[in-house]
Amino acid sequence: MDIDKAMKNPASVFATPEALSESSDLTAAQKHAVLLQWKDQLQQLEAADDEGMRRSEAPSGAVGDLLRRVTSVLSRIDDDLKRV
Repeated sequence: MDIDKAMKNPASVFATPEALSESSDLTAAQKHAVLLQWKDQLQQLEAADDEGMRRSEAPSGAVGDLLRRVTSVLSRIDDDLKRV
C-alpha cells in the first residue's frame, strides 16, 4: 500500500472510508491522517458545489454522503486513539 498515494488521493487507494478503517496496512495514526485529507478534499468539493462549480462525475448528494461516512469513521479512529 502506497501511503503517499493514499494521502494525495484517498479514494484512489480505498474504495470506501470503511475499507480504509479495516486496512491492516496502516497504523491508527496513518488512518487518521488519510481520513483528515479525505475529509478536507470532500469539503473543498462541497464548497465548489455551493459556488455553482458542479462536477459531472459525482451525482448530487454523493459528496455529502461520503463526507458523512468519512467523518463517522474518523470519529471512531479518534476515539480509538484516545483510548490508547
